[in-house]
Amino acid sequence: MKTAELLSGIDGTMMFRYNSKDTFQALYVYLSEYYFGKRVSHKRVLELSYEDVKSAKNGLIVITPDFDNFTAKLIAADEYSKYMTETPILEGVANREYCGRSATSIENKSTIEYGTEQGLAALIYGEQGVSSLPIQDITGEYIDTDNEYMYYYSAEFVK
Repeated sequence: MKTAELLSGIDGTMMFRYNSKDTFQALYVYLSEYYFGKRVSHKRVLELSYEDVKSAKNGLIVITPDFDNFTAKLIAADEYSKYMTETPILEGVANREYCGRSATSIENKSTIEYGTEQGLAALIYGEQGVSSLPIQDITGEYIDTDNEYMYYYSAEFVK
């Protein structure tokens, strides 16, 4: 954990360990982008498929924002595979280097609900300030927030 903190720099790293009692066919991670509380995109950014093999029961999902380079890294790893992708943050936003930033994520343990998107973390940015909100309150086409920009990560385990 300390190594991850050192490598992540000032913006931190959010790590989510999962333990599944059952095998599953796929793990998907989605990224939704919100602008002033309205969802402007929702896309699958990671897929680990276990159709022809037995799925891992333990794994790790890591999200590391890098504000200096305006990107966020997403890593998923288990005993069989490792996947990494990087997505742009605040692309095309004027004065983005002056945006304030915050993050919210799941705390403690959470039960895996198969076939349902479950929130992992949200990266929040804004020129006029930011306010944090519980990860459970972020879902759907519109959320009640004054935050200008938000990047919401959710995971789905499919049986």
